Amino acid sequence: MKYKIDTPLTKYNAKEAIKYLFETENLTHQAIIIHQLNNFINDADVLIILRDYIYKNSYKIKKYSNSLDTCGTGGDGLKTLNISTTVALLLSSVDVPIAKHGNRAASSDSGSSDIIGKLNIKSEKNEYRLHQNMKKNKFTYLNAPLFYPDLAKVAQVRKLIQTKTIFNYMGPTLNPLGAKYQILGTINKSSAQIMTKILSRINLKSFSVFYSHDGLDEISLFSPTTFFTKNNKKINKKTVSHKFYNKYLNKIPNFKDIKGKLPEYNANRLIELFSGKKDTYRDMVIINSIYAMMIFKSKLKFNDCFEILTHSIDKGHALNHLEKLRK
Repeated sequence: MKYKIDTPLTKYNAKEAIKYLFETENLTHQAIIIHQLNNFINDADVLIILRDYIYKNSYKIKKYSNSLDTCGTGGDGLKTLNISTTVALLLSSVDVPIAKHGNRAASSDSGSSDIIGKLNIKSEKNEYRLHQNMKKNKFTYLNAPLFYPDLAKVAQVRKLIQTKTIFNYMGPTLNPLGAKYQILGTINKSSAQIMTKILSRINLKSFSVFYSHDGLDEISLFSPTTFFTKNNKKINKKTVSHKFYNKYLNKIPNFKDIKGKLPEYNANRLIELFSGKKDTYRDMVIINSIYAMMIFKSKLKFNDCFEILTHSIDKGHALNHLEKLRK
């Protein structure tokens, strides 16, 4: 049955509506359907229908499952620096294999693809080169539209909408290399709960979904953060006070230090961090990296990870690694 744009979208006609969304070139119709789909953001069944449709039409490659992704939902609207991308690059400098999935900015000034481009790190599609990158460099960047052409079909309307949509929930569930480990930041409790349900259904080995109580989709230094972590097939929930990190910080947290701008600015700030600049951006990246590292290397403790990560930056390993990844 063909979907008619004046038909209210329900769980029962969601498949037809999603099919029409990707087939039509009418931006107004696309916006109407996305607006209606947003009403189902907390419905795991509709989210899985959308995910399965996008995956069905994807460019499929051989998996590299022993890897970690830092792709989050984004859309917090706070226009911070590209923290999850910086985390991914830092982790790969300490031998954590990173299959970083991402896209261009939809509701911010700089998405992960934007900053990766400014850093002159190539986005690969070729299966052989992707696997070689993982084996040699412990890092590869997976630009979502190269693998999921349906996402490119809604890129323009998402840019026009300029707010978080149901598509923010798709990227973290669609890693092209099938990464079995994930750390995933969301903007609130509801988002974290729904992403936990979805990740539980796609059979990851270990993951941590979190939200900060100040609205950041990163582990915050300004407020507590609540985690939903899967280890040994069980989901554990815990809340960590931001005050716990005080003894690991270089300075009193200053939100201005993590404010982002256009991709070129964000890329330069990342290079400054890897060159040794000590500010709140560095502290945020290290704390977020610690939790990601513990997901992949579960035997390591917080202090172990802190020492390894700070050593990589302070001894120039992270910067040398970054230069190796650049064209």
